Amino acid sequence: MPTAIEVVTRMYECFNKADLDTIKKEIFHPNLVWNLPGRHPLAGQKRGADEVLAFFHQLNKAGVIVDLVKIAAWGDDTAVEVHRGHADLPNGLKLDGVNCTHYHVDNDGLIDKVQVYVSDQYALDQFFNAVYQYAPIPQRLADPS
Repeated sequence: MPTAIEVVTRMYECFNKADLDTIKKEIFHPNLVWNLPGRHPLAGQKRGADEVLAFFHQLNKAGVIVDLVKIAAWGDDTAVEVHRGHADLPNGLKLDGVNCTHYHVDNDGLIDKVQVYVSDQYALDQFFNAVYQYAPIPQRLADPS
């Protein structure tokens, strides 16, 4: 069974090679819950591997580069990492933040819970609110039933 550090490191390797298929099939639990704080279109809870991979696609589309700075074990089933998320878009829009993410790995060696902690929430909100627009109502809203 791989360690939590090995699982998260492999996720980064696959992400940087755009190998999202391996992430979905071999690294993410199908019922993964990924939490990203903020008040912007990409913020909030993502449920399931497909939704998290769609989020990754939007990060890529926004020109965000994620560099792993440090990773450490926190018990047998948890890895905590520090990463730098940055973007420098042609229109002058910039993002540069050092953030921390807490990963829980289940007994099958799959990432099942993730919490991101952001160093500069205002800058992240400002960046993603400038890059992405909300869809107009009613397309923006899920059916309450």
